[in-house]
Amino acid sequence: MTASFMAILLFALQAQDTTAVLQAAVRSPSFSPGGRLAFEINGDLWVAELAQQNGSDDGSPSLERLMPITTGPEWDREPTWMPDGSALVFASDRSGEGRVDLWKVAVGEDGNSGEPERLTESSEPDREPAVGPDGDIVFVRGRNATANLWVRSVDGGLRQLTTERGAERFPTFSPDGQLIVYISEQSGRHQLRVRSLDNEKKDNVIIQDMPVEYPTWSPDGQLIAFTTRGADSGVWVTPADGSYTNLVAGQRAAPAWSPDGRYLALAELPRSGPGYNGNPDRVVDREAGDVLPSAGRLWITRAPTELNAHLRELAVDATAPRTAHNEEAFDRVWSRLRRIYFQEQGVSQWEALYSELRPRASAAASELELEAVIHELLSRRAPIRPEQRGKAAVSSAHPLATAAGIEMFSKGGNVVDAAVAVSFALGVVEPDASGIGGYGQMVLYLQGMEKPVAIEFLTRVPEQATLSNASLLEDGRLPPDGPVLANVPGTVAGMWKAWERYGSGNVEWAEVVEPAIRLAEGGFVLDDAFTTTLSLERDRFGKYESSRKLFFPDGEPLQPGDTLRNPDLAWTLRQIAEGGADAFYKGEIAKRMVRDLRGRGNAMTMNDMARYFAVEREPVRGTYRRHTVYGSAPATSGGVTLVAKLNLLEQLQRPDRYTDDAATLHAMIEAWKLAPSGFGRISDPSLWPVDLEPMLDKEVAGKRWSQCFDPDRSTGPADLEPGANGEPACVTDELAMSWGEDLFDCELGDNQLSCPATGTTAFAVADAEGNILAVTQTLGTWGGTFYVTPGLGFPYNDKLGSYGTNPSSYGARLPYARNSTSISPTLIFEGTDHNQRPLAAVGAAGNAWISAAVYQVVSGIVDHGLRPQEALELPRFLVTSRRIPAGSRNVRNVVVQFEDGFSPTVMRQLREMGHDFQKISLKGELRMGYGAAVLIEDGQVRAGGDPRRSGAAGATNP
Repeated sequence: MTASFMAILLFALQAQDTTAVLQAAVRSPSFSPGGRLAFEINGDLWVAELAQQNGSDDGSPSLERLMPITTGPEWDREPTWMPDGSALVFASDRSGEGRVDLWKVAVGEDGNSGEPERLTESSEPDREPAVGPDGDIVFVRGRNATANLWVRSVDGGLRQLTTERGAERFPTFSPDGQLIVYISEQSGRHQLRVRSLDNEKKDNVIIQDMPVEYPTWSPDGQLIAFTTRGADSGVWVTPADGSYTNLVAGQRAAPAWSPDGRYLALAELPRSGPGYNGNPDRVVDREAGDVLPSAGRLWITRAPTELNAHLRELAVDATAPRTAHNEEAFDRVWSRLRRIYFQEQGVSQWEALYSELRPRASAAASELELEAVIHELLSRRAPIRPEQRGKAAVSSAHPLATAAGIEMFSKGGNVVDAAVAVSFALGVVEPDASGIGGYGQMVLYLQGMEKPVAIEFLTRVPEQATLSNASLLEDGRLPPDGPVLANVPGTVAGMWKAWERYGSGNVEWAEVVEPAIRLAEGGFVLDDAFTTTLSLERDRFGKYESSRKLFFPDGEPLQPGDTLRNPDLAWTLRQIAEGGADAFYKGEIAKRMVRDLRGRGNAMTMNDMARYFAVEREPVRGTYRRHTVYGSAPATSGGVTLVAKLNLLEQLQRPDRYTDDAATLHAMIEAWKLAPSGFGRISDPSLWPVDLEPMLDKEVAGKRWSQCFDPDRSTGPADLEPGANGEPACVTDELAMSWGEDLFDCELGDNQLSCPATGTTAFAVADAEGNILAVTQTLGTWGGTFYVTPGLGFPYNDKLGSYGTNPSSYGARLPYARNSTSISPTLIFEGTDHNQRPLAAVGAAGNAWISAAVYQVVSGIVDHGLRPQEALELPRFLVTSRRIPAGSRNVRNVVVQFEDGFSPTVMRQLREMGHDFQKISLKGELRMGYGAAVLIEDGQVRAGGDPRRSGAAGATNP
């Protein structure tokens, strides 16, 4: 620790606190038998008494005598009362050992508390305690799919209550202590279950297929209150047999019954986070990192009653030392980001910023002032990853894949040779994101070409996998995962076509595959990316013995630091190296694939494999501020939606950096909303007529902007609802293209349209001569089908389930149809005429965040002259939508999800304009939408590495 760093700590200890009323974000309410209410505020436990409110219309009580029970830098949470109301059991990180355990603290009638006592100690987090009438404690041990229920008896003994694959959460005792209600999450399905403490009895599933959370029993044992997340967020009650459900509050909130059963206290919960998009699980304790929460109001309502009847917000005037609060918040942000991002480089600059800014954070008089200081810390930080420069460069999602591309340059290869090596290597080191069982698209330009070309290698439907093939279905629908969902893969054919037609000729095919073979055979050390997928998707992978054998040795998922060796994949890749694409589509690999997949219900035949081919298409083309943009071609929609957004954003005359300028961010959001839609019109162009012109028309963009854009107001639901002409209501002239569902990219988060999470990777390659390309390749979901054919070593794509079920509509599941997707490999050229010069290549991954990342990186490069590393490290936003009640119908509400690194002043200004924001990361965390980017400048190529995954740049001077 530096001397200046030490001095600032001494300054903090000598500073004089001022007491202030803080922004109180209430969480985890719990009533004592005597009626006192305990809850958490910003990592401290508080207790309040309830008193009848004079003059209240409904006689509901108010809070009085707020008393802090625990204070300090520890993050205490989830309080629950002992049966006699003398103490609280809670979860906390106060051990100082980087984990969460259960603790107990005595609480006197006057609010005085004793010294907390640790009750459990485990390498796994212990959370969500509930106490039974005899003092036994049921709690959750573990994270993600490894979370199970445990019981701690009064004498301190421990026993595991559940052992199922998948997560068990939110346990609560029945009033008589004989039963436990809890939530089971398996393969994306939620169930509300009741379990007897006698393990011989089978669980009773009382509610299923609802996203249920936070169940709690009424004092008489007759009802269970719970909350739901998603489009139908609210608080509900059900009898213990689950025979009906009643919605009692439209808020997403954690409920707690008053001891007389007359009231429910409801603590507001934040909107559910986004679905998994490959973001490594680097924040072990995400709740403790949320130092500036966006939710936490406290309500009280009669229970049970009709929807929102007598719902009243309670004032929570929590007073605490302002200085101590400020310092704790600043320190938690600084320490977390140092651990995640600044362990190897930028450490001295990060510590210098701490010394400079912490006194100002300490002296902040409000949450807004504190947030402004933290934003300055983020704005002035050094780059997280180093940019690389050379005569040729690669940006990819993994350093070993980047190294494979650089190796090809050292052998005399060109950008295509390098790209093929990167593609195969990524399939080894990111087997959840892409591989030879997947598909994708490359946008490519080599010197001497008249214009760029797109090499499309999307999947195809097997001939027999038609809508009338009932043998593919389970209970009338396709299964959620597994071998049935595999389409004919395209990646090997795409790479072969690119290498055969556009490779340098200096590097043999076997040489471009060799780095991937070495990685599969010799193994490589895992980091926190793929291992996060294994942890989250343990139950899906666990269904299949071959997947378990590869990724779950000894029954446990591989961990960071483990070595993954895949000799089966090495064999498969060696066949491809020796026999080219035919070895995959016509040889022994194809025979093994078809024999295994058909034996497990898939419709694929050897004829389907042999008839597969990659195809060259014309990229989507658009212009933007004296630049030309080339995007992915149909059946992908990424290129079309990118150009449509840029056509609207171009109407803004002088854009500034969107993270710190309200006018620019407002315009970028509005351009996203107002872009013409190709919903239901972008599919396989060999089977359906695809007309892109209306979506690319600058006249359409100009009319929409002039008629709908307001520089001072967010376009709201009423403006965007389709009018009589099919256009948004704000458009008075009938234009050529209608507005549709894909105006907003669907996202797996609970508040968005239903859309599967997409497991994807992307990379970009260029040399200083102007040869440049971008590739996006994927399996579909993270893990694809989650199934690995024994002896072959790779997961398959799951795209059979992505087609429509109306045979007369675009995108239907017809024989040989190529799948639609939103992937968006993109090239940027300077100039718009025949003198165009290649400038940059961009690609991205992460479901709906693909279009967000590409849109924002392109703007950063073109509008602000940012280099790749700067553009990749900008915080990102995603425009999504959700349905909200409006009288007798539902209307669309626009929600902007954002990584929490934007100027707080800008966010306040846009909220005042009417924008609805949802933060999806902790302060300063780069969480969503991995990207890759290279840029040609001054005779060199610059490459960036996105810190959101294992992104790494590499450069060479061949």
